[in-house]
Amino acid sequence: MPQLENQDVIEKVPENEATAWVSPIVAVPKKDGQVRICVDMRLANEAIRRVRHPIPTVNDVSFALNGAKFFSKLDLSQAYHQLELDELQSRYITTFSTHVGLYRYKRLNYGTNAAAEIFQYTLQTALQGLKGVKNIADDIIVFGSTRTEHDANLDKCLQRLAMKGLRLNRSKCNFLSTTLSFFGQVFSKEGTHPDPRRVADLLIKCTSAK
Repeated sequence: MPQLENQDVIEKVPENEATAWVSPIVAVPKKDGQVRICVDMRLANEAIRRVRHPIPTVNDVSFALNGAKFFSKLDLSQAYHQLELDELQSRYITTFSTHVGLYRYKRLNYGTNAAAEIFQYTLQTALQGLKGVKNIADDIIVFGSTRTEHDANLDKCLQRLAMKGLRLNRSKCNFLSTTLSFFGQVFSKEGTHPDPRRVADLLIKCTSAK
């Protein structure tokens, strides 16, 4: 809680301010044994009017990457939390109860049912007009048929992200590669084929199920 507040992700609701929505919090175990605190937005989501914006499929990206030989994959840092919620029209519905009072989100939270569509639309709009750039959710793919083309596309993409105030998670970015693993597929100058790691995982699961 203090960390999210210090990061300007949540804020305390003033004691004299009434709110029609209060969601509970739940503890969700993580793979590393720690616990993630999440807001149960199920009831609040029923009142949220979803923005229906199509999210590109892997096939859409595959078509765009046809002929590409150089790739970079960019990952946004805490992607949803980079989008600020409107103070009057949106924040109140994210209010949640804690042992120290009511809090609400100042930024887009992962429990909102329309979060994926909102983020896809926002990022796609921010990158609109850039050549050799595609995104699915917070994953951004930069590509080119030559090193020069790729580098030019990457430079323009980074400039655009900086202009829009969007920050990257440098540790999860992969720059200038001749192969790209993305959503279970591997892209290269030879074309596209299933990611061997995903295939191996699937075979293990199928074997375990027998």
